[in-house]
Amino acid sequence: MRLPIPKGLERRLKPLITKGEAFLREWEWTWTTAFVAGIVVSFAAVTTLAVIPSWWLVFADTTLQWRSRLQITIRDIIALGWISVWMGVFVITAYQVQVIRRRLRGERQSERYSGGYR
Repeated sequence: MRLPIPKGLERRLKPLITKGEAFLREWEWTWTTAFVAGIVVSFAAVTTLAVIPSWWLVFADTTLQWRSRLQITIRDIIALGWISVWMGVFVITAYQVQVIRRRLRGERQSERYSGGYR
């Protein structure tokens, strides 16, 4: 599934898309790059899924002084929405990178990821 991109923008982005696809097609993980990538992703996940929602809860309580039942409910819904959206972004991005890489390498789509006997 491709996003509907205007033709002019697609023409301008074509060199960047080509470079990105070449990178995804040829990239091979080493232990070092996997470790560094894991640290970066972990830092991003902890920041977006824990630090920012925690800051929001403290900010809403102290600065905004949201203390009524309705305000606390809204505060919690905002924090839950933030966490849910970003968790989805992390999972879907990882999956889409795998799908794009398999397509660029010409691997079969019918292969199962789980392995085992069938």
